[in-house]
Amino acid sequence: MSFKMGESAIHDYSYAFVDKKGEPILIKTLDGHTYQGLINMYLAYQPRDSFDGLPPIKDAACVEWVQGMIRNGINMIAVSLEGSIAGHAAIFPIDRQRCEMLMVVSPPFQNIGIGTELTRSSVHLAQKLGFEQAWLSVEAHNARAKHVYKKCGFGCLSAEDRGDVEMALNLKR
Repeated sequence: MSFKMGESAIHDYSYAFVDKKGEPILIKTLDGHTYQGLINMYLAYQPRDSFDGLPPIKDAACVEWVQGMIRNGINMIAVSLEGSIAGHAAIFPIDRQRCEMLMVVSPPFQNIGIGTELTRSSVHLAQKLGFEQAWLSVEAHNARAKHVYKKCGFGCLSAEDRGDVEMALNLKR
């Protein structure tokens, strides 16, 4: 699906905050200068295949998966002061009203507020783009991610105790 609605909002998005360690983090849209850094973040992700088989274990498959997200989604990254990609968020249009979201924080940067800020930034951008609902799926055992999503307003659509938990957020609030 080619995405045209609100394209200027996509290119202009950036947001800075201070993480729980007191370090500045910049959340911004992915561009040609940061494309390889995103691939490198996923290639270095350990353990690979830790969330529903993703990121793929084999390097070539991992690169292809990231390139697919770049082609098909609206991508934001969290960048540390040193320039490392600390996290990634993607918005995938389902149709004109709904989108799917993905948030991933690199393990060395977890538990310091980056996931929460990426989620909030994704929600804000999805609203600016005119979506009415955001949807995501998270593994039932990933209590940390479920907590972040609930804190950001997502509600559960399915049972929380097994398999994948579907969550959604009304963006017209």
